[in-house]
Formats: sequence, C-alpha cells, structure tokens
Amino acid sequence: MTIDQGKIGRRTLLGLAAGAAAGAAVGLSALPAFAASPSTLDRVKESKRLRIGVTSAEPWFFKDPMTETWTGVGVAMGQRLAASLGATLVPVETTWANAVGALQADQIDLMFVLDPTDERRKAIDFPDAPLFYYAMGALVAGDSTIKSWADIDKPGLRIGVTLGTSLDKNVTAMVKQAAINRFSNNDETIAAFAAKRIDVAVQFHPALVVQQTRLRLGKVILPEPVEPVATSVGLRKEENPAFRDWLDGQLKTLYADGVPDQLFAGYLKSKNVDASKIPGLIKEAWH
Repeated sequence: MTIDQGKIGRRTLLGLAAGAAAGAAVGLSALPAFAASPSTLDRVKESKRLRIGVTSAEPWFFKDPMTETWTGVGVAMGQRLAASLGATLVPVETTWANAVGALQADQIDLMFVLDPTDERRKAIDFPDAPLFYYAMGALVAGDSTIKSWADIDKPGLRIGVTLGTSLDKNVTAMVKQAAINRFSNNDETIAAFAAKRIDVAVQFHPALVVQQTRLRLGKVILPEPVEPVATSVGLRKEENPAFRDWLDGQLKTLYADGVPDQLFAGYLKSKNVDASKIPGLIKEAWH
C-alpha cells in the first residue's frame, strides 16, 4: 500500500489551521500563564543565603589560618548586602581565574573586586555603579629608582602578576621587553618577590600596601602615569534584571556614603597599618 504524501500534507495543514482558529476563539485567557523569569534576588531572599566568591587577596579577602574565618573589604561589603536582604553571607573559595566560571555554574552569586573587562562582560554581568577605585602599583626594591611603567619595561627585569586578573591583562598589553611571571594568587606573587624570583610585583595599591607592611620588604610606588581604575562586582547574566538593579542601587549608596574607605581603613587598622597616609578607595578624595 502506498501513501499519498500530498493528501497527508494538506490534511495536516488544515488540522493545524483549525486548531489555531479554535485557540483564537477561546481568547488569551485560556492560554497558560508564564511567570516572569526567577531572579537571584528572589532566591537569596527565600534561602536567606548570599554566596560570594573569596580568594587569598588582602585587603579584599583574608582567611585566618587558625579560625578559617574570612575577613576583608570584600567580605565586609558582602556582609552589608546580605544583611540588607535578611540573609547570611556564605563565603565560597575560588580563584580570580575561575570566578567567572563559578558565577556561570551558579556556585556563587557575587564576586567582589572583579574588574569589568570587555572579555568578562561577554560572559557575566556587572552593575553600572563602581564598587570603588584603585591604582596599579608596584612593589620594588627599597633602593630602586623606578618611577614609571617605562622604567619597568626593561630587558632582563622580571615582573610578577596574579593570573587571570585585569592586572595580568594590563601588564601583558604594556610590557614588551620585561619578562612576565604569573602566579595563582596575590600571596604567591609576593612570596616570589621576597624570594627574589621576581624584581617587581604588580598589584593594585591597597593590596600592595598591606603586603609590604607585613613583609617590611621593599617599597610601594605608583608608577607614572597614574590613573584610577574602577573595580566592580560580578554576577550572573539573567533575563530578569532585578538582582542587577538592586545591586547597582546598593553600590551607589555605599560609595556616596564613603563606606569603601571606611571598611578599608578598618581593615588596615586591624593589621596595625596607618591608613591616613595611604590613598583610599574613593577617587574624589585623591590629591
């Protein structure tokens, strides 16, 4: 027995048309109602848990080796946001290089002090408001005469940066002659400087100040030209913008109230560092 493909096709089309007409006749109210896409904001409010990524990088994140408690400016900012939602802050260990993947995999909700590079913006979202500002700094030998980035980019000079950071990207773009050594976190970079395996450790100035004070080795400089760099908070891309919009409003208020500087000064004080002589995180206060 053979099948008439043309007749089957016409009957099928007629049946689909009839079905569509029937659907139109009953009106939109008969169609299933789809709720708006859920937001991380809803989940945090419901679960009472705000997960943030943490990694070894003072003054942003520091894990006490005895108590295994996390502190730092990023942790303190996270605690404020969690409290405003009636939630508990949950630190989740990651690395700068893996932070984007952790957000995409829904392992964390936020990653503080994550610079909004063009490459990262393709994968995750950022609020419009900055978290705060800092400048690229360099830890050099105490008797070093380095004053500019041009002085650093010399043949035979060894630079250390943290893998996967915006600093890694910036230094890679600037340096043509010096050798670049990459390390998994800030502590490893500084350890390499202390062991004289690198000549210059490049990090943002707040982190370098804490490290140099702890080591009492070398000196921190801001190589010229000095430009403020805005950092941010990374979050997952979502169809529903509620979480992003809420975060943007929170950051605007915290920055306007000078909270980043207050938390930074408080952390430095806990490490017996005088914050009065160190540029803060509010660029408008820089002189």
